[in-house]
Amino acid sequence: MDLETNLAPRILIAVSDTDLRRIAVAGLRASGFCVSAPTDAEAAIMLAQSFSPDILLVDAQLMSPEGRPLFEMLRHSSEQYMLCVAGHGEHRVRAAVLHAGADDAISTPLHVDELAARCHAMLRRPRQLQQRIETTPILSLVLGPLTIDLGRREARVDDEEVQTTRIEFSLLEQLCRRPTEVCTREELLDSVWGPRWVGDSHVVDVHLSNLRRKLDKASPSTKVIHTVRGVGFRLANDVTDEMEIPAVIKIPDTVDVA
Repeated sequence: MDLETNLAPRILIAVSDTDLRRIAVAGLRASGFCVSAPTDAEAAIMLAQSFSPDILLVDAQLMSPEGRPLFEMLRHSSEQYMLCVAGHGEHRVRAAVLHAGADDAISTPLHVDELAARCHAMLRRPRQLQQRIETTPILSLVLGPLTIDLGRREARVDDEEVQTTRIEFSLLEQLCRRPTEVCTREELLDSVWGPRWVGDSHVVDVHLSNLRRKLDKASPSTKVIHTVRGVGFRLANDVTDEMEIPAVIKIPDTVDVA
């Protein structure tokens, strides 16, 4: 990851609607933001810390594992800018989230140019972004026995370094940014190869198979990547069981392929 990408404003998107999330991710990435978009509240809570976002884009109706609105929980535990998404015409909801501490609120349907403009407007009064530019820290994601350093593009499992290619590291990074979810081949292709890439989607399998062999060699007792037959890939239970996030749902490692 080059310096320009490392210093790009980071946005964590926590919305439940698949289409809304897809539109927001595509629009904000096209506007120069670094985006992470988990689909469950548990991962959003963890990534609010490890991803170090500058802006939290949160569905006003999304609940935390404790049954509280997720935006309230994140607001009390972070200093990032918060932009809440409410349904069309829900002016009372927008007013409520603003009174509760959100920095801004926006209604659906989302218009990506307006969304990006609102995010840029908040960052004109930079807080954490300015601090990161001045100090240039290296961002790492620590997920149980697995650590990936996004600045140095290095991976370690059980404190053993794993030598990866550019594509292997990028694939591993995408899995780590959505630690409790299954990433489909199409999603990985879009994130790593780009939306205009044309070819056999099983190129993902080839690179992940090579990466898995390297991870197994570094730490034979720790399984890092799990294949969900017919769907895609996710981090294995050996990693997710050690993550410090509440109520992680354990998915049995019963259907695996090489």
